[in-house]
Amino acid sequence: MEIQQLKYFVEVVRQQSFTKAAAQLFVTQPMLTRAIKSLEEELNIRLIERTSKSFCLTDAGRILYERVQDFLLQYDDIFLTMADVRSVRVGKVRLSIPGVLLEVYFPPLLTRFHHHFPGIDISVVEEGSKSVAAAVSSGRADLGLVMLPVDEPYRFESKTLISNVCQLAVSRHHPFAKVDRVHIRDLKNETILTFSETATLHDTFIRMCGEWGFAPRIAYKSLMTRFSLKMVGMQQCIAVLPLPILQPDLCEELVTVSLEPVIPWEIAIIRRREGYRSFAATRLFDHICDYFASLDAPREAEPAVVL
Repeated sequence: MEIQQLKYFVEVVRQQSFTKAAAQLFVTQPMLTRAIKSLEEELNIRLIERTSKSFCLTDAGRILYERVQDFLLQYDDIFLTMADVRSVRVGKVRLSIPGVLLEVYFPPLLTRFHHHFPGIDISVVEEGSKSVAAAVSSGRADLGLVMLPVDEPYRFESKTLISNVCQLAVSRHHPFAKVDRVHIRDLKNETILTFSETATLHDTFIRMCGEWGFAPRIAYKSLMTRFSLKMVGMQQCIAVLPLPILQPDLCEELVTVSLEPVIPWEIAIIRRREGYRSFAATRLFDHICDYFASLDAPREAEPAVVL
């Protein structure tokens, strides 16, 4: 049994397709099929039931997939450890993050980091919070930023970076623009825009509406804030979005209104609780925490000017 065979097997299961897995691995499909068949012959058991129209794991395949993921993480940790010993202050970090956070907060943050650690390369993948948590848990990302809560929190070490709330964004011509606060139950007949299914906010909002006895009429789902606010300004919908994301792009045509009950928007940085942590990933984790802490720190008053 070879490491490469196991990596091929894991990717086939993740993609649920030999064709897609071959594309991700940059190998031919026949080569990938032979590798999996060889693995099955060596183990003397069928791992995958496949036909031209379906794909599913056998019981043995499911067990192997669960065990192999942890094994491969430990295997990769060996090489990461050795690389750190050799190079000390250079390395690579895989960061998974929702695009809205990347746009609002990370240009100055990454600029400062590269000034202090020019030898560390950061690979950034934009995806929603649920996908971020899955990427960090599986080892595809070293660090991630997510909206809390996350599934299986015991898998992660986390630190909260932002504690804020979500609000309504409405056109100034909308009736809600004339009030200070709107109850969630009053959204029952509204056309609503919010984040897409990959975002935790999407599920949180739908769950809270369900607690008040209705399913929201969500007409638009987007992670693009400017698109969202343009649709609101054109009176096509109202939007339920985090207040810090709304504020930079507000204009005269838009009004924010508080929601009741409050929909919290807590953003945390996460990393795997177990496994090796590279120098590079540790430095970026600490830098991100320090940067967001500095945003909340009160600024010193400027000295008075005596004329």
